[in-house]
Amino acid sequence: MVGDRQVVDWLLERDQPWVRYNTLVDLLGVKRESEEARGALAEAMTTPPASKILGSLDPNGGFTDKAAARKWGEVAVRGGYVPKYRGAAWKLIFLSEIGADPCDARLRILGEKILANAFDPSFGTFNIHLEAGGRGDYALIPCFMGNMVWALCRLGFADRPEVRSAFDWLVRYQRFDDGDWKPPTSFPYKGSRERCWGKHTCYWGVTSILRAMTVVPGGFWTPESVEAKSKTMDFVLAHRLLWSSHDHTRPITVKNTRPQRLTAPLTYYQDAIEIISTMLTLGARGEEVNEAIEFVLAKRNGEGRWMLDNAPDQLDAPFGTKGGESKWITFRALRMLKFAGRFKLE
Repeated sequence: MVGDRQVVDWLLERDQPWVRYNTLVDLLGVKRESEEARGALAEAMTTPPASKILGSLDPNGGFTDKAAARKWGEVAVRGGYVPKYRGAAWKLIFLSEIGADPCDARLRILGEKILANAFDPSFGTFNIHLEAGGRGDYALIPCFMGNMVWALCRLGFADRPEVRSAFDWLVRYQRFDDGDWKPPTSFPYKGSRERCWGKHTCYWGVTSILRAMTVVPGGFWTPESVEAKSKTMDFVLAHRLLWSSHDHTRPITVKNTRPQRLTAPLTYYQDAIEIISTMLTLGARGEEVNEAIEFVLAKRNGEGRWMLDNAPDQLDAPFGTKGGESKWITFRALRMLKFAGRFKLE
């Protein structure tokens, strides 16, 4: 197998500026304010996927979809969760994933619109108001909230009170039961009919709040949030990061989603690389983490690269070709190894 140096040279090729930028900054330690990094970022913002995502916005920086509005209601569309993977919130998440320039004026407008439309002051968190079938309902989806906190912090909105409120909401209400409890009917739970707060804690809700914890400011850390972090990490470790807590030979599967499939872009669930990277960033070490790292390493091909196993449909801009070698997945895997102290350029 070729060494990491040769793989990094592949990532630095100029055909994918967004990969080149992230490689320079996160793998090679080039300063973000350096001429080389600033040039790579500027080029990344004018080429796909960033250019296509930003180009799909309305002239005023928003996003509308008449078909989705007829199905789910205009309020839901303005909130950004629908249409799936093309709504404004998804655009913000995907731009955050690739390290888009937080100073870009279009991105600033997009963030402001999401804060204005997706945050619900009556709940104190990000809410999806749905009007399907002529009947209004709300959806307090933990993975959506965690993704919003993570993306908005990454893109320079961490000082907004809406972001702090949503984080505190998750700290207060996130559950860590594992199929051994009767779903409560008190707010925000809806008994067994609530798929996100039902009879079994949603793993993607847990991993999403955990990822948000890697980027929130120091002022967010209260005794309650520190306790929530410990519970969240313990929950993930009980699943050995990637497997059922009740059977460590069985993959976690939620609605056909499996973290073992390396995915780009990430949506409401994280893949193995992201879960491992999050845990490493928050200080987790040990047998469970090492076992998960070895799982990812076993997926590396003879050229030292990783494949794109899975990609969502209906994207403004795909991150690669499913089933093919992926520079973005390879970058993320090497960054994971760097977090673990196992990335070497010699």
